[in-house]
Amino acid sequence: MTFDYNQQHLIKMANQIAGNMPTRENVPAQIVQHMMQFWTPPMRADLKKIADHTAELLSDDVLAAVAMQD
Repeated sequence: MTFDYNQQHLIKMANQIAGNMPTRENVPAQIVQHMMQFWTPPMRADLKKIADHTAELLSDDVLAAVAMQD
């Protein structure tokens, strides 16, 4: 799967968010909260597509967060 610049940026941002959470408790829930607050629905939809097709590009915490949004 080939990604455009915006999709590549989403992958990078999502993984950075996961790695930079201030506490390591329930990181996926923190990621969901962040995405709901700051990401648009199309951004979240793109990340879901990326997770569905190339999960290996995303951290386990990001994948868990995406699954929580279903």
